[in-house]
Amino acid sequence: MMSVDSRPARAPSTGQFWSPPIPVDDVELSPTLLRQINFCDDRREFRAYVVQVFADLAGPPEAVFELAFNRRSKRACAILEAVGATDLGGSGDRVVAATDPIWVVANSPRSAIDAAFQALVDRCSD
Repeated sequence: MMSVDSRPARAPSTGQFWSPPIPVDDVELSPTLLRQINFCDDRREFRAYVVQVFADLAGPPEAVFELAFNRRSKRACAILEAVGATDLGGSGDRVVAATDPIWVVANSPRSAIDAAFQALVDRCSD
């Protein structure tokens, strides 16, 4: 994957890419992710972000990374939520599948997403 702002203006839109980290309120994070950081002594230091994952520049996001990042401790917890349209009955309902929380060490929200994505890739190769 490559981030959206690193793609040259005239480059073809092939492959998946993601948005820059977008700050959000903590309450917008998944309850699973919030439970993870609530067990941390430094839970008040975590900031919430989302990163949208796209397969097409013109299409809607196909997945979202949710991220809780602590700049002081350089720790982050992330989950990936994949969203797909169902083909059953033509209802157009959306189905969400989420990964287990992934803890990583990182210097920034962007590097935390990169590390979380790499951890997912490493899990798939096992």
